[in-house]
Amino acid sequence: MMEGVNATLLAGWSLAALLFAAALLAPLGGGLRRGAHLASAAMTVAAAVTLYSHDVMALPQICAALIAGSAVGLALGRGVPRSALPSLLGGFGGLAGLGAVFLAGAAWRDPNAFGLLDEMSDRLRMEAAAAIGAALACGAMACAGAAAILRRGAGWRHPVIAAATLPATGGLVAAFAASPDLLRLLGCIAVALLAGWAATTSALRSGTGPALALAGGFAGWAVAASAFFLENMPMVVAGGLAGAAGTLFRARLCGSAGRKGLADAGRRP
Repeated sequence: MMEGVNATLLAGWSLAALLFAAALLAPLGGGLRRGAHLASAAMTVAAAVTLYSHDVMALPQICAALIAGSAVGLALGRGVPRSALPSLLGGFGGLAGLGAVFLAGAAWRDPNAFGLLDEMSDRLRMEAAAAIGAALACGAMACAGAAAILRRGAGWRHPVIAAATLPATGGLVAAFAASPDLLRLLGCIAVALLAGWAATTSALRSGTGPALALAGGFAGWAVAASAFFLENMPMVVAGGLAGAAGTLFRARLCGSAGRKGLADAGRRP
């Protein structure tokens, strides 16, 4: 065991990661309900470990927010008709992305409060700036993707736009990491919004499922990047798993009536 790592925290992080992995694997066997229960348990464990590992001053407010959010989610899940579930899921992914954008903006605005300053130069550390830029970009893409799903893809659907804006977003994140100023931050958000909208509307050509998977993947990567500069390992694992799952599901569902998906790549027509 690594020196300095609390055994309770390590056990909690490991349990949360295992539960998240089991939740992702459960739907493959048809256990959608079991997967949802495992994901809920994983989030509960991750939240408990996070609260245990930090000196939380506003614990009553945090608990109240968790209870209120759980009640709203339960009410929506039970009362929303099946036809509206894609819009609901897309909206939830957009809210997660928006939260990551606000959190990353707060970390950039006051890095000292998050412990992100270099002790020698008193400047924002490059790895922290890269994580902030990634959280901003992925969060903005999740928001734009959710908006595209809610509008059912009204707008650009040409894949060339997504192919051009996605690398541009990565380049702006790298530029922001090198020099985290306001102009590059705003440029990163603007191009990421365009990239998220273009990529999601392009995915909508294959159906709502691939678009939801892509938007959810953006939200997962945004959560992972946010948790990285917060040094919250269970959320890094959870966000990374969600991001990877969304990206892979998007690739799995990319087939349409006119072409084969990755699942049929090894089969003959």
